Amino acid sequence: MPKNFSFLLCSLSLFVLFNTGCKQKPKIANKFYEHYKNKAYQDFDTAAYFNEFKHQLSALDSQQRYSSVIQAYYSSHNYEPHFVNQFLFNSQLRTLIKYLRSAGEHGLNTDQFKASDIERDLDTIEANHLTNIANFYPVVVKLELETATSLLKYAGIIKYGIVNPRKLYRRYNMEIRRPDSLFFEKAYQVEDLTAYLDGIQPKSDAYLTLKKELALINIDVVDSAKQFQLRAIKLNMERLRWQTPAKEARYLWVNIPAFNLQWVENDKAVFDMKVCVGEPKPAGYDTSLTRYLKTGNLDDKPMNHETTILNSHINTIELNPTWSIPTSIAQSEIYYAIQRNPAYLANNNIRVYYKGKEVADPDTITWKHLQRQKMPYSFKQDASELNALGKFKFIFDNSSSIYLHDTPNKKAFTKLWRAVSHGCVRVDDPLKLTQALINDANEVDNIRMTVGLAPVNLKDTVRYKAILAKRAAEGSGLKTKYLGLKPTMQLFIDYYTCWPDEKGKLVFYYDAYHMDAVLFKAVEKYLSK
Repeated sequence: MPKNFSFLLCSLSLFVLFNTGCKQKPKIANKFYEHYKNKAYQDFDTAAYFNEFKHQLSALDSQQRYSSVIQAYYSSHNYEPHFVNQFLFNSQLRTLIKYLRSAGEHGLNTDQFKASDIERDLDTIEANHLTNIANFYPVVVKLELETATSLLKYAGIIKYGIVNPRKLYRRYNMEIRRPDSLFFEKAYQVEDLTAYLDGIQPKSDAYLTLKKELALINIDVVDSAKQFQLRAIKLNMERLRWQTPAKEARYLWVNIPAFNLQWVENDKAVFDMKVCVGEPKPAGYDTSLTRYLKTGNLDDKPMNHETTILNSHINTIELNPTWSIPTSIAQSEIYYAIQRNPAYLANNNIRVYYKGKEVADPDTITWKHLQRQKMPYSFKQDASELNALGKFKFIFDNSSSIYLHDTPNKKAFTKLWRAVSHGCVRVDDPLKLTQALINDANEVDNIRMTVGLAPVNLKDTVRYKAILAKRAAEGSGLKTKYLGLKPTMQLFIDYYTCWPDEKGKLVFYYDAYHMDAVLFKAVEKYLSK
């Protein structure tokens, strides 16, 4: 057989195969005829249907959630109306409508999910009054795209939340899962829509408490205080929808607005204690930051001491820690303190270093002649009763260089307002926390004596007196010691302005960092009125 004839035969075969595939009716045509027994569906025009689908698909609002995902799916699946095929004939689209209309139970604006539009087009099709097949294409395509848009939007928000907090807040370092290709694939692979929609509903105790409280408040007759509470409930339900890392059987949880730390085991609070957190940004912070970025002048640089939201694991306890003073604190505080009081360094057990080597006599430094912006010195505070970190430092990996720690300044714990630190979290009872983390009764007295506390066990009294005598010798004091934790302790530093107490009563907290205001602005159009 001539080569050119073989090539022509192959090309002809491909041409026939291609055109046969193009003319093949989508399965939706046969399914509608089989279900409704309406002869109009026998006149199904594949080309006209494809043109209508392509037209409506290209007209999707690019600002609509997941519009690019929807366009990509149907373009690669022969424009089959997947959800109509799967869920119209078994009435599960009615189930979807019910869930969309109940979005208000989650504090969400039901108008965002277009349940009425889906119902209208579904009613039109189910009425089975079709006499002209040309009238069918726009309705079925519209129903499919409305369903896809509403279902993906609803599922994405209910399962993952409206916004990504890592894009919303500068100091949100919590790990977050967001909708990905697997999420979209799963939505298009669902066989039981009711089970799927039920499965994505948030079910944590805290979320269900907020949801119940939302339902109890009569939004038609509320005063301004109730309006404030309603908004707080909706915003914190949004936070609870964010897919943060799974909590282990036991963990520590710091809630910044509550100024509180909880030890949680098996979803129950074992104990809690007061904490101090970072102070809020000053008024006009963003304006000042913009100015500083232009000038580079330290005098223009605003301080941001807000505690970072994060998750990690406490792996080490440092007893009698030394404090490597951050450059920002050295420039903004130590620099001026030395000039006000030349004895400041000696009085606070602070050593001065130049290029990593200790300066033997820092009193010889003419501090006022130094530019604080280019100060060549670093500072460390020795372990002592005066150390700013107190006797205990709880170390965990994080990119913000913060930790939990003790403090010699206990007065702050007597105040209601405890946003006073430089960003780290000060704990009210570090010894209790240490003992719980170590969980070894035999080590309790060793820990106590290491930090200068008398032992509980009288048998250790002689050894303690010997330790005190040694410390009394010139040049001897508290010694730093590290305790490794096995297993490590999971830690969450988070931000909720309302939360149920141990009795299930909802408690509201002041929005210390104005994070509610930022979140509300980002999600307002999605929230119920």
